[in-house]
Amino acid sequence: MKFFQISAYLIFSAINSLYAQSTPRAVGSYAVFTIPFEGDSVTFAVVAKPGELKAKKSVFLFRQGSLPIPLFTINPKNNRPSLTELPISCYDHESDYYSIMIAKPGVPVIENDAYLDTLFTTRNNPKPAMYPPQYQAHNYLDYYVRQTNAVLKFVLQQPWADAKRVVLAGGSEGYGVAIKTAYANPTVTHLIAFSGFLDGRQQGIIREERMKGYTGEYTQEQAQQSVEGLQQQWSQICADSLNTSAKVGDPNRTHYSFSIDFRGYLLALTIPILIIYGTADIGATSNDVLPLEFAKRGKKNLEIKAYPNHDHTFYKLTFDDKGKVISKVYNGVAVEKDYFQWLKEH
Repeated sequence: MKFFQISAYLIFSAINSLYAQSTPRAVGSYAVFTIPFEGDSVTFAVVAKPGELKAKKSVFLFRQGSLPIPLFTINPKNNRPSLTELPISCYDHESDYYSIMIAKPGVPVIENDAYLDTLFTTRNNPKPAMYPPQYQAHNYLDYYVRQTNAVLKFVLQQPWADAKRVVLAGGSEGYGVAIKTAYANPTVTHLIAFSGFLDGRQQGIIREERMKGYTGEYTQEQAQQSVEGLQQQWSQICADSLNTSAKVGDPNRTHYSFSIDFRGYLLALTIPILIIYGTADIGATSNDVLPLEFAKRGKKNLEIKAYPNHDHTFYKLTFDDKGKVISKVYNGVAVEKDYFQWLKEH
């Protein structure tokens, strides 16, 4: 059990560059690679044991959301590692796809489930050890795009990867990573992006604060005050946009890099695109305009799937007559099944 709790550095430091480029390491039932990247390395996992990487299959690469979440967590019931944020439905499609996830920079590759509990409960007063300098320095959009491209280049050189079908999916922070990578990488054949802000992170947050003035959570005056504060915050971020230090939350560089308009990248694509979001995820409803933008240009490679009353993580919400949430039920697995059905049709 202790093996799975040690850091990424201890797990992989003994692997030299040649070995890392050619031979995966077994972590539970996964094949884990570490390859050179920008003077350092990048680690990623494939849903297959090393000895099972033989049959040629399509590629499904998933980019996760924000926070320094480990690639693997240990299930306390059986002491086995599992990919922390990989859509569970990927395991239903192992005969068709090699599903892949990439580790966050500077974050331990494997931790116990209790690590996540601490991470989420300390978000507003984070523990510095959970936000290491390497993570803070590399936690921005273009780094993740380059990282994803490096992994795809390596994977598509392997005899077990079928380059004819390369699916790139991403949610929340991964929405932007997936979109910009698909734009930059011609090997991507299908794009699935969900729970992201079309106009960028800062505009999405402003939309959410404005809406609180209509739901009764804020008065209109309070909502306006909050919006003005966010506008001032943005000016400060722009004035120091490369800063990678932060006491709470993401540093300026992270926030600035994800606060861009993604529609130009989407409109430039000719591959099949699926955009997914919940209508209770106010910032993500900015995607409502995408069908208009595509139709204006005569483009027909976009499909939108909006889930009424679903939030950012696809919990279906029930409201009382005053608009207050009174219950929530997770529906993410059904959403995953929908996008795998979309893949079958495209």
